[in-house]
Amino acid sequence: MTKGGMESVELFTTEGKGRGLKAQKEFLPGDVIFAEPAYAAVVFDSLTHVICHTCFKRQERLHRCGQCKFAYYCDRTCQRAAWLNHKNECSAIKRHGKAPSENIRLAARILWKMEREGSGLSEGCLVSIDELQNHVDSFGEEEKKDLRTDVESFLEFWPPHCQQFGMQFISHVFGVISCNGFTLSDQRGLQAVGVGIFPNLCQANHDCWPNCTVIFNNGNHEAVRSMFHTQMRIELRALSKISPGDELTVSYVDFLNLSEERRKQLKKQYYFDCACEHCKKQVKDDLMLAVKAGESK
Repeated sequence: MTKGGMESVELFTTEGKGRGLKAQKEFLPGDVIFAEPAYAAVVFDSLTHVICHTCFKRQERLHRCGQCKFAYYCDRTCQRAAWLNHKNECSAIKRHGKAPSENIRLAARILWKMEREGSGLSEGCLVSIDELQNHVDSFGEEEKKDLRTDVESFLEFWPPHCQQFGMQFISHVFGVISCNGFTLSDQRGLQAVGVGIFPNLCQANHDCWPNCTVIFNNGNHEAVRSMFHTQMRIELRALSKISPGDELTVSYVDFLNLSEERRKQLKKQYYFDCACEHCKKQVKDDLMLAVKAGESK
């Protein structure tokens, strides 16, 4: 299955791992396999006044939204580009009296987009928000408590005149954010400044020795003519030679960490036991070392 802008990849289902992505053609190291704009994205709470809410670049002087006094932008170009996503947020913040936390703002942006476009597939998306994994059923007691708090805060912020969504679906959206949110960086790539949802990227499965990496591109709004502007997006790039039919994988965690650390983090945050070839080999090596240690006693 392919969709506009995603012709180079195919969505498939595999036993044990669910959906995944595989290449439709050959890629060489460094090639961009696909680029994807965020379905929705927000700046972290602690950085809302120093990071542009459109391109996520750090700037010394930012223009503040004159209505809500909360959102900041590089210039009028970024502010105009943000209006479709900020319009409802702007009036909701004014009504609420303050901006809610980043999770609430991101959930609201997702649901406002669904209100505008419907719950089906968005342009260029292989799957809808409804189809993304949420892992809510796997939450522990503390996570369930945090989820209830987020849902309650969301309902206080969500305007009564907007489309109303059921509690189960709102919980689903927060679950999607928890296990599928992608961290965004500033233009230097040195600091995490926000979080976004990228439905196509979410379909790439984990591997501790991946053949792809994700690059965050802040876009360019500095061109004189708007036709040459580029929007903020992620780029999936090949790390090694990829042949047609190969599965496209990324690392959900730092693959330089020790195998045990990676497996613990993957289990805690993504609720699965990693069974990639790299981990299988490491487990086998660990068992061999344990056996040898036992024999030497």
